Amino acid sequence: MTIHIERDNEQIVMTAPMISKDKAKEIPGGRFDSKARVWRYPLSWTTCVVARGVFGQELEVGPELKAWAQEEFRTRIQPALEAREAKA
Repeated sequence: MTIHIERDNEQIVMTAPMISKDKAKEIPGGRFDSKARVWRYPLSWTTCVVARGVFGQELEVGPELKAWAQEEFRTRIQPALEAREAKA
C-alpha cells in the first residue's frame, strides 16, 4: 500500500486509504478533509519526519514536497546541526 504526500501551498496533503486512518492520526496537527478525501497537515520538517516514522517505506513523497524538504534541510536543519556540533 502506498501513502502519497505532497506540498499544497503551506500544507502537506496526504492521500491514504481509510484503513490507514489510525496511523494518519498519529501525525500531529492533522485533520481529515472529507470533501477532498485527504489528510491535511502543517507544512513543517517535523511533520515530514513523523510521517516517515509512521508510514516508513509505504510513504511516497511528491516532487514539490521533496524540493521543499531539500531546501529546508539545506537552509535551516543542516546549519542548526552544524552549530550544535561546533558547540560540543
